[in-house]
Amino acid sequence: MKDLCRGYILVVEEDHDLGRLFEAVLAIDGYHVTVTPHIYEAHRILSQREPDLIIFDWSLHNAAGYVWVDELRTTAHTAHIPILLVCGMQPPRSIYEMLASAGVPIIEKPFDLIAFNRCVAALIQPRARAIGA
Repeated sequence: MKDLCRGYILVVEEDHDLGRLFEAVLAIDGYHVTVTPHIYEAHRILSQREPDLIIFDWSLHNAAGYVWVDELRTTAHTAHIPILLVCGMQPPRSIYEMLASAGVPIIEKPFDLIAFNRCVAALIQPRARAIGA
């Protein structure tokens, strides 16, 4: 029996071990996952394949995550892709409010894997229904 892929997720995570954890947890749930530690690599990946969800931290060493959220939301090619931020610490209130108004959910580390999986499924399911999957 062929495994059914539930969706394609792009994860931008600088911590190698956390990136592997995301990949393993999401793969167990049936998602195809690509993990990269760098925004510039994520841009290359986005130009080749459109993910059903992008997961990253708002505070990256090689870019400000909230700036990338703004870029993703204002670019026609990526504006419709759901985003999930997984943060080591909550962003300042002004950034948090900007992200909330952009419809970007935030999960704080350490996080419950069941809650994480539910959030991922909730973000991907409406998109799958919208495209007829």
